[in-house]
Amino acid sequence: MAQIAVISDIHGNLEALEQVLKTIDEAGVDRIFCLGDVVGYGPDPGPCVERVAERCVKAIAGNHEYAVLGRINTDYFNPLARQATHWTRDVLSEAQKEQIGAYPLTHVEGPCTFVHGTLDAPDLFDYIQTSYEAHLSLECLETRVCFIGHSHVPIVFLQREGAIEFTTDPIVDLRPCEKSIVNVGSVGQPRDGNPDACFVLYDLETEQAEVRRVPYDLAATQSKIIAAGLPEFLAERLATGR
Repeated sequence: MAQIAVISDIHGNLEALEQVLKTIDEAGVDRIFCLGDVVGYGPDPGPCVERVAERCVKAIAGNHEYAVLGRINTDYFNPLARQATHWTRDVLSEAQKEQIGAYPLTHVEGPCTFVHGTLDAPDLFDYIQTSYEAHLSLECLETRVCFIGHSHVPIVFLQREGAIEFTTDPIVDLRPCEKSIVNVGSVGQPRDGNPDACFVLYDLETEQAEVRRVPYDLAATQSKIIAAGLPEFLAERLATGR
């Protein structure tokens, strides 16, 4: 199978994750890479950690894994994210904490590099939202393509003859590029105005990256957030994709 699936930013949203996994299975893809933030915000962090362990060939650490484990200071988190972090820390089992604690910051396999935020400083969990920020990571990139998450917004940065451009097209041919950075969006909490779960399929032979959107039982996740005593805003934002 020449295709891989890349998922990121599940954020404890089991309903979204299960629908994405079903779509990946229907596409006949059996190699899945996860770019971190499996936990945080959502009501099912433990089950999501277990499903990622079962289904993904590799999972990368995100800032929410590091926050739950106390590896980074959460003072820069907004109050809602901080509250969700403390709640998540309390509900995860020790075994699940060990699982997320084993996630590396980066992974390289064949022509692909995987990281949560930036490649130039993966432990700082900065964002790549501008061409200059993309340039900093592209300078460090030693493979053809780098897959990232973190911003919850799917976008592709392309380097051609030294110049960097970007596109939000759902299907992008990476062959004409020297290097590229593909943000795969978010499974559990999209922030591009589309509430449907988001992930990327990548064909290793044709070098085509395809953004897929998947509707899921959003109301069920919202109900779980409220029942768990998490901030209501975390439920409300799912419906707007913001």
